[in-house]
Order: sequence, then C-alpha cells, then structure tokens
Amino acid sequence: EDDNWEEQAANRLTDAMQGLDERSQDIIRARWLDEDNKSTLQELADRYGVSAERVRQLEKNAMKKLRAAIEA
Repeated sequence: EDDNWEEQAANRLTDAMQGLDERSQDIIRARWLDEDNKSTLQELADRYGVSAERVRQLEKNAMKKLRAAIEA
C-alpha cells in the first residue's frame, strides 16, 4: 500500500511539474529534486542571468503552483 501511495504521489508531482514553464521546472529540480547536487540560488541566478532574489521569487511561485496542482 505504501508503494502505491508513493507511486501516486510521484505521478501527481510529475503531472504538476508539466504545468510549469521550463525554467521553473529546472529551478525546482535543481533546488529540491536533485539529491546529489542541489544548486544554490546564486548558481541558478548565474545560469539564467538574473539575481538570486529573482530565482527565489520564481521558486516560490513555482512551489505555489505545484501545491495548487497537487491539491486539486
């Protein structure tokens, strides 16, 4: 039963991620889903040519969208 729940949760996350733009998907993956090499805000800021604060804002908005999609 736990395996089924984990699979359903993973599927919901995957579906929710599809609703994000490519940059937001990358930020979420780099900050939360890559266990071996999590990126800092500054690393992502350098990658995208924006400020670390802007990356934080994008991350916050993406997490809000993910939460809403998963809870729907």
